Amino acid sequence: MSVNIDSKLHSIFTVKRIVILAISIFCLAAFFVLLAVSASIRTSMRSQHASFVWAGQSNERFSQLSVFFPESYQFNEDNIHSLYTTLDNSLRAASMETTPDRTLYTDAWSTSGDISLATPRGQVNAKVIAVGGDFFLFHPLNLRDGGYLSPNDVMKDRVVIDEDLAWRLFGAVKIAGFDILINNKPFVVAGVVTRESDFATRAAYTDGAGLFMSYEAFNDMTEEMKNITCYEIIFPDPISGFAVTTIKDAFTDPRVHIIENSIRFSLSNTFALIRSFGERSMRTDPIVYPYWENAVRYAEDWLALLLVGSLLFLLFPVICTVIYGVMLIRILLKVIKNFVKKLIAKKDKRAYEKYLLEHHDEPQVYSVDDIIREVQDEIY
Repeated sequence: MSVNIDSKLHSIFTVKRIVILAISIFCLAAFFVLLAVSASIRTSMRSQHASFVWAGQSNERFSQLSVFFPESYQFNEDNIHSLYTTLDNSLRAASMETTPDRTLYTDAWSTSGDISLATPRGQVNAKVIAVGGDFFLFHPLNLRDGGYLSPNDVMKDRVVIDEDLAWRLFGAVKIAGFDILINNKPFVVAGVVTRESDFATRAAYTDGAGLFMSYEAFNDMTEEMKNITCYEIIFPDPISGFAVTTIKDAFTDPRVHIIENSIRFSLSNTFALIRSFGERSMRTDPIVYPYWENAVRYAEDWLALLLVGSLLFLLFPVICTVIYGVMLIRILLKVIKNFVKKLIAKKDKRAYEKYLLEHHDEPQVYSVDDIIREVQDEIY
């Protein structure tokens, strides 16, 4: 009867171990899947990795930062030239200096608006992002035809249009070099790009067909100068925090929002977002973020949720590992204890046999009382 009970208990505990092992394997698999999804999301946010492209094969440290302004904030290309003086002074104070052969930082700026375009196929209203500097280093949209705008362009009459607008205007995407009229001014199509295809940008970009043109050209066709709403820079960061401190010192107005893109996907930043989850949805500033920033903020929220989920999946295997680890340690301690007891018993047996051989010609069987009595006689 007891044999059957022991057999049933052993069977139950064996099934229990198999179930626990299966759950642990599933949780670990889910943990690594969520890690892979998180890594994919980080990689897909190409606008956040420009500093690595800029650094190239060098061992120098750079940091990418974004500065966002309210539309009413007075910041234009004249302010950018003044900003360069401030940044160069900061670099010289840190024993670094830009030379004709060595540029230590690069930047871009942008704002948005609406325009009207005309081609032989008809007139179309579209969204424009007016850009300056090395914008497409920060936003490397996939080219379907032609090339990007460049900060070295002498003429500002070139535009880059997206694939949707190309189809609406010309019914094709291979249209680099074609002419279009924007607000009755002639422009040349420099290239055709495809919008970002990641899930976050698809959710954030809602403006439809659009194009990119020079910030200078855009202001030439508007009655009132359009202020820059987004300024982006890649700046040397020889000591962690140097770049962000330099930029914050250059923009002291509390209405300005500065983000260090290079570390925003770090584990510490994601944990900080979890602790303040939901708070940043309560917007109190008048800043309207560009679509790429809204996409990244959306991705950050998902990364925070994925981190929580991955930690929850990891919790069960960790607890099981700790429990079975403690059990294993107890078993090992018990085995060691029994082994030590056996060693002591063998040692005592050898000592007893040696004692008998030294005091008697032939080994005899003694009781414990006899041995105690004999030892006491020798002592006293």
